[in-house]
Amino acid sequence: MIKILIALYFLSTALLATPKIVVSIAPQKYFVQQIAGEDMVVDVLIPSDASPATYAPKPKTLQTLKNATLYFTIGVPFEKQWLSRFKSINPKLRLIDTGKNIQKIAIEEHEHEEDAHHHEGLDPHIWLSPSLVKSQAKVIYDTLSKQDPTHQATYSKNYQAFLARLDRLDKEITDYLSPLKNRKFIVFHPSFGYFAKAYDLQQIAIEKEGKEPSLRYLKRVIDLAKKEQIHTIFIAPQFSKKAAQSIAKYADAKVVTIDPLAQDWETNLLHIAKSLAHAAGR
Repeated sequence: MIKILIALYFLSTALLATPKIVVSIAPQKYFVQQIAGEDMVVDVLIPSDASPATYAPKPKTLQTLKNATLYFTIGVPFEKQWLSRFKSINPKLRLIDTGKNIQKIAIEEHEHEEDAHHHEGLDPHIWLSPSLVKSQAKVIYDTLSKQDPTHQATYSKNYQAFLARLDRLDKEITDYLSPLKNRKFIVFHPSFGYFAKAYDLQQIAIEKEGKEPSLRYLKRVIDLAKKEQIHTIFIAPQFSKKAAQSIAKYADAKVVTIDPLAQDWETNLLHIAKSLAHAAGR
């Protein structure tokens, strides 16, 4: 009986020490579990079919924050609107900025080669570049090791293995994209700025400042697509296809869905690279 009580004591102590984690988007869950292990429970607040720019959590979703220990933030607009409320729900919740060591770039919307660039603040999509994910992984590893030192050895082993996979993924994507002659691609929402920067590509966004594009701007993108012989318009499943389909119709192009928020991050990022390569004629 005494042995059972002792075992239950140590089990309850371990459960109390294990951090309860919340993240904003599904790729973050993937990153955390690569370091903490697949058994780590990580709650994702934004559903995969919702936009981090407009999503508002339901009361049931907010209940997950009451007993959370850590919230790994990433800088999406959703967080700016809701983090202060999360802290009021759970004052003991620790907010950890996984992008704190990353120099963010401005979102650039290239209307046309001769036009000036339009900026709408800093680009939050830092999870779409393997090199930037390495920086985020370091923050996650350091935080978990400090919060739960009894499992530090496991975290360290998993972290190092994840870094190695990120290097392999980066090389594989480079091998797919480096031969491309046409380095431009058209997307609805400018999600792929860091991806484009990492692999010497140029994204041309349809959406302007979170608003539906004007007819004048649509015409410019159509003319550019014809000039550059771009025959694929990429769109994320979180957005309407209407504008993309309009451009595709007049530019003799097709609409292809690529998801920046998929949880199976490594497989998905390689799929995105292959989709871009295929669209460019590889």
